[in-house]
Amino acid sequence: MNLLTLKNTLQTSLVIRLTFLFLLTTIIIWLLSVLIAAYISMVQKRQHIIEDLSVLSEMNIVLSNQRFEEAERDAKNLMYQCSLATEIHHNDIFPEVSRHLSVGPSNCTPTLNGEKHRLFLQSSDIDEKSFRRDSFILNHKNEISLLSTDNPSDYSTLQPLTRKSFPLYPTHAGFYWSEPEYINGKGWHASVAVADQQGVFFGVTVYLPDLITKSHQPLDDSIRVWLDQNNHLLPFSYIPQKIRTQLENVTLHDGWQQIPGFLILRTTLHGPGWSLVTLYPYGNLHNRILKIILQQIPFTLTALVLMTSAFCWLLHRSLAKPLWRFVDVINKTATAPLSTRLPAQRLDELDSIAGAFNQLLDTLQVQYDNLENKVAERTQALNEAKKRAEQANKRKSIHLTVISHELRTPMNGVLGAIELLQTTPLNIEQQGLADTARNCTLSLLAIINNLLDFSRIESGHFTLHMEETALLPLLDQAMQTIQGPAQSKKLSLRTFVGQHVPLYFHTDSIRLRQILVNLLGNAVKFTETGGIRLTVKRHEEQLIFLVSDSGKGIEIQQQSQIFTAFYQADTNSQGTGIGLTIASSLAKMMGGNLTLKSVPGVGSCVSLV
Repeated sequence: MNLLTLKNTLQTSLVIRLTFLFLLTTIIIWLLSVLIAAYISMVQKRQHIIEDLSVLSEMNIVLSNQRFEEAERDAKNLMYQCSLATEIHHNDIFPEVSRHLSVGPSNCTPTLNGEKHRLFLQSSDIDEKSFRRDSFILNHKNEISLLSTDNPSDYSTLQPLTRKSFPLYPTHAGFYWSEPEYINGKGWHASVAVADQQGVFFGVTVYLPDLITKSHQPLDDSIRVWLDQNNHLLPFSYIPQKIRTQLENVTLHDGWQQIPGFLILRTTLHGPGWSLVTLYPYGNLHNRILKIILQQIPFTLTALVLMTSAFCWLLHRSLAKPLWRFVDVINKTATAPLSTRLPAQRLDELDSIAGAFNQLLDTLQVQYDNLENKVAERTQALNEAKKRAEQANKRKSIHLTVISHELRTPMNGVLGAIELLQTTPLNIEQQGLADTARNCTLSLLAIINNLLDFSRIESGHFTLHMEETALLPLLDQAMQTIQGPAQSKKLSLRTFVGQHVPLYFHTDSIRLRQILVNLLGNAVKFTETGGIRLTVKRHEEQLIFLVSDSGKGIEIQQQSQIFTAFYQADTNSQGTGIGLTIASSLAKMMGGNLTLKSVPGVGSCVSLV
């Protein structure tokens, strides 16, 4: 079924239109409900993901803060214990696990304070073993005493710390945190130190591999990165360059925010002031929602099909079948007698419609019976009036024909007498009077001939005589009829025959010449200056005769009536007003027609096709 067939069906069937509208409305509501449910699911899922990621991030932050706070506490305790140690003796019983290093051009031999610090670290490790990380003491001469709890015998893998490893000012609360560094065999680490009044740094080294591993555990394809206090990526954070560029162009703050394609959670740690940033791709959220929708669609679609099927069945049973019965009865009523009635056993709107229609049929039956009587009476009166009109018209035509014949006979005698008179010797004044009498007689005779032709055309007694006709003599004869009047007005006469116009063709030459004479005579009558042109052209298998003049033209509102019988555009002109009517009637009898084009003040052109 194409769209045109569907459109026609919807326009011609109320039930199908209602069913279609219901189905369309139901589908739209269903789609809207699916979209709304998807949106609500997306919002809820987004909230759940935010809550889950917030909890996991908070757990990571708590564990990291505990480790960093413990490291700060150990560094502070190290400084406090060293300040309480007044005298430290070398113990030969236990092996030496501490080392003293000097970074820079200074002598490798430790100073007195450097040796004291080394012995303090040695004794603290032996006595208390409270530091479970590498401990160090760094003085202002870049002399450093180290104690490694993991590999006390090998210090070659340790990266020597200097004052440049720490910032000029405390990171927070008097603690100095270094940038994270990588140690071969041990991984990433960071150092925290606290300075005493002499500027000696007491600190510990915090190893980060397990911390980084826990924070990088995947959850729903989320991405976790670490930033420093300036929102720069820490060296152990690896992310694609595209995401890195996005983060660099965004001003991050603690809590949730959004960038194109990602939800971002930023949480700041205590201690070094680093930030843990969790990025969750929006695409994963959309995939989850799409998965939920795809799981729900079979059930909702099944419910939609069942609901629409039930409605269509009820609509067909309760509305369609009764309406079809109504339509069948109404269609039969259109061609059968008005005795058929609609069934009216229901108690709803259709019963009201049936009752109203049956009442209408009763009224129509009464009116139809009355109308038949009136039609019979009116038909009889009309037939009688028609007979009277036909008889009157016939008498008028006979009377007009008789009068015309009676007038033409003496007019021919008058015309013959005038012509004989013109053959006798006459003076100039007498010759002028004779010419005037002859012209008036010819005009009156032309009027009589037109009336006779018009009467014959109206009565249907006019016949054509088709014969082989020469074109050029026909045109010459037509132009000669207006040569005298045109010369008296000093009008130019021109004839133009186009290319491919046959010189001989089959037509009624007398009636064609009569048409042209009427058109040319009418043109001369309404043209005072300029000229008249007769043109013959060929268009495919048709000949077109055009008579154009430079007269005063015809107003637009008068052009549609110019071929009406007895109509004259100029009431001051002479004639009966049937010349163009006769020409138009003859043209139609010959299988053609006349058309007029006229511009007031410019001229007119009548074409015979």
